[in-house]
Amino acid sequence: MKWIKIKSFPYSMLKKLNDFFGRENLKDLYHLINGFWVQVFLDFKKGTTEHKRAIKTSLVLCILVFTVLSLALLRFTESSTFCGLCHQMNVYMESWSTSSHRHVACTKCHYEPGLINHLKGKWVDGQVSLAYFLSGKRPSKPHAEISDASCLQKGCHKIEDLQGDMVYKNVAFSHGQHLGELRRGMKLRCTSCHAQLVQGAHLTVHETNCFICHYYQAGPKGEEECISCAVGSCVSCHVEPKGDIKVKGWNFNHQKYIARGVECERCHVNVVQGDGHVPEGKCLQCHNEPDILATKYTAQFMHKKHVTDSKIECADCHTHIRHEIGPILTMVHSPTVCDKCHSKEMHLAPRDFYRGVGGIGVPDSPSLMFTTNVDCIACHRKGEESRAALYTTKYVERAMGEACVSCHGEGFDETLKQWQLLLSRAKRDTNQRISNIQEILHEAEGDRTRASELKKAQNFLNEARHNYNFVHLGKGAHNIEYAIKLLNAANNKTEQALTVLDRNYKSKEFKTEMTCTTLCHIGIEKQAVPFNDIKFSHQTHVLGKKLKCMDCHTPRDNHGKTFHKNCKDCHHGKQIKKVKCEDCHVSVKRLVHGKGGIGVKERPSNKLDVVECIDCHRGVPAKKRDSFDDIKKRCIECHDQSYGEMLTRWKATSEGLLTKLDPKVEKVREEIRRIESRGGHTFVYRKPFGEAEFNYNLAKKGNGVHNLEYLEELIEFANSRLDEATKQLSKKK
Repeated sequence: MKWIKIKSFPYSMLKKLNDFFGRENLKDLYHLINGFWVQVFLDFKKGTTEHKRAIKTSLVLCILVFTVLSLALLRFTESSTFCGLCHQMNVYMESWSTSSHRHVACTKCHYEPGLINHLKGKWVDGQVSLAYFLSGKRPSKPHAEISDASCLQKGCHKIEDLQGDMVYKNVAFSHGQHLGELRRGMKLRCTSCHAQLVQGAHLTVHETNCFICHYYQAGPKGEEECISCAVGSCVSCHVEPKGDIKVKGWNFNHQKYIARGVECERCHVNVVQGDGHVPEGKCLQCHNEPDILATKYTAQFMHKKHVTDSKIECADCHTHIRHEIGPILTMVHSPTVCDKCHSKEMHLAPRDFYRGVGGIGVPDSPSLMFTTNVDCIACHRKGEESRAALYTTKYVERAMGEACVSCHGEGFDETLKQWQLLLSRAKRDTNQRISNIQEILHEAEGDRTRASELKKAQNFLNEARHNYNFVHLGKGAHNIEYAIKLLNAANNKTEQALTVLDRNYKSKEFKTEMTCTTLCHIGIEKQAVPFNDIKFSHQTHVLGKKLKCMDCHTPRDNHGKTFHKNCKDCHHGKQIKKVKCEDCHVSVKRLVHGKGGIGVKERPSNKLDVVECIDCHRGVPAKKRDSFDDIKKRCIECHDQSYGEMLTRWKATSEGLLTKLDPKVEKVREEIRRIESRGGHTFVYRKPFGEAEFNYNLAKKGNGVHNLEYLEELIEFANSRLDEATKQLSKKK
């Protein structure tokens, strides 16, 4: 029989079956099995024919259930809950949940845009998840790559939104300059800066990478050979600090120093710590292939592989760099060009004197320049004029004076000369007193009955000599106020010595103090200075009226700002006939006369030569400030009720025009300032803006109710010039 000769069965097995069942029985068994399956097929065919509709419905339901379950499972695998199933992901999930991306699905960023890329991502993640599930192992530190395409896809960050500058922690930052240009020979990507460096901060910018890139091998500020390695200068990043800054209880304002072009490094020394080098053996933390480790690679190749092509954190390879304004120096020393020849122990006396420590009988009094972190090199700097002061032991007064002028402005070279003259006289007098008392002590040395008194007097004299020598060796100009205090203490010590030597001697106390005119403002009492719209004469007020500095200015800790309130104490009241209103209120005068504006015709007020200032401001003789309601009543007294309402309309109109123009002025000013902070030229914008600002200030200071028609013309011209400046600035972008 053919059915016994099936090749898949061994012959021995067939023989055993024949022997066991017998040929006839085996044939019956075949027919039995065959008949069973034939009957099953016929019954199945009959059942499907009779229940065809039910079967189709069931299949549709099964497909729907399968589809719903598949979509639900797919949805779940793309949720934050699924991503956070691994306990290693907890810290990332927590940071994501508090970040600005908390409403964005993980896959929105972690998969590149497009259906194909999305499916590829799901396939790879599925294999990885299955491997983790089967092996039971998890990565110690998950690593992910986010492409720029994910960040810049539709509905997220647009290229247009990244144009122009933004301010980040007082730093003017440009996305275009970082993403569109090579930096240190490498191409950056979004995640080069927006990284996961800080636990709890999801894809946020941190200064670590900024400092490593900008200050790699730069070293401390002051080392000219190293600082040239830095990318950009201070002003390429930092915007101008606004307003006053408190430094050790003193107010400091950067504006006037920036206006003079004073370099930031003159005060901000040692703002960079570390050089960001790559330690030896760092590559072994990730690589163990001998061929890779033995090969020499260029920096460009390494950065392309690790930064551009793969997202490896800069801090994983480079050492940490700090860039900050540190605490006030405890020792006046920074790594400067001086260290090439001199040891740190050089000039200890001037350093201690600058710090204001080491005197006897005088509390520690650091120089104000020391409290603002001004180091030696700020004055003893490299340059043709100060080369002798820097490289020889000769003191060049001219060079030092020019260093004063470069920071503080014209006239401050005379301040240094005044200090030297003042110190010379004070030191001469103190030295003479010490010598005289020493002679008295020598004469009294033979009287043994007064040994204890002589010893006490000698101690006083030694303390006086210590202070004098400290001023001499420390170069008193380094801390002029401290020098005067020390010489006062030295003179008082000599007085104490005289009191011990002569009980009938009546001692006197030395209280010499540095004043505004001897400390900084030399000769100011004879000068006229700008004040608001006028020239203020110190000679008239200080020499003529014997006023003191504090009568008009705030104390030094607020840097001598001028009072406005007490002017009326002299110029209003009885003095009103000697001083005309227009002598001080120049802007009001210009507005009333309709003169002084730019780009507008003269338009005097119809009240000119008809109404005097005192007719409306009747409170001036009584040193009282008139309110708007007071002036309104006087309008009604001379005219009628309608004039009071008219004054109200004038006031509302003028204030409305100024309020509307104010943000426009500020916006253009800020844009020009940003261009200047990047080193750009702004003359073409400065001219129209300057004319607009001049008219705006004239209208604001002059008070529009004095001449509303002229104010409207000033504002109209200012507005047109601002539009012109804005149009030019938009082309710059």
